[in-house]
Amino acid sequence: MPHSDECRWLTDTLTRQIPLGAAMGLAIARLDEAGIELTAPLAPNVNDKGTAFGGAMMSLMTLAGWSLPRLALRRAGLAAELVIGRCEVRFLAPVTQDFRAVCDWPAEDAVAEFLDGVRARGKGRLALAPEIVLAGPDGDAVAARLEARYAGLAMNPGDLPS
Repeated sequence: MPHSDECRWLTDTLTRQIPLGAAMGLAIARLDEAGIELTAPLAPNVNDKGTAFGGAMMSLMTLAGWSLPRLALRRAGLAAELVIGRCEVRFLAPVTQDFRAVCDWPAEDAVAEFLDGVRARGKGRLALAPEIVLAGPDGDAVAARLEARYAGLAMNPGDLPS
């Protein structure tokens, strides 16, 4: 997998520093120039109807989206906290199988504007749209979509996580 050092760092972040990721069984299936794909098994994320719990799908999409600006900040050497500032989710279909959240990198100019905002004003924003995608006999289908805005908030350089 390309970016194997980043993948190891991000796996640690998403499963050790964010214990919910470990409890969900989260794994990184893909991290590359196109974006990220996180997976989760249905069993630890099931609801009383036998489908994926909406909160689990929301969490996986949130973490997929959060991962990309977190990596951009790390690559730029910027000490910043990263939070989700605003989001809207749409659940489009029930999920009865293991599931994955896919998030594409935004345009390069959007990432540059986000990083410039953190550098110049202490705050940058980046809009992303992660999706829960299911494999089916006729190809992939979107089961949920998150429209989210993440905020990078500058902090002291000595406070940057390693």
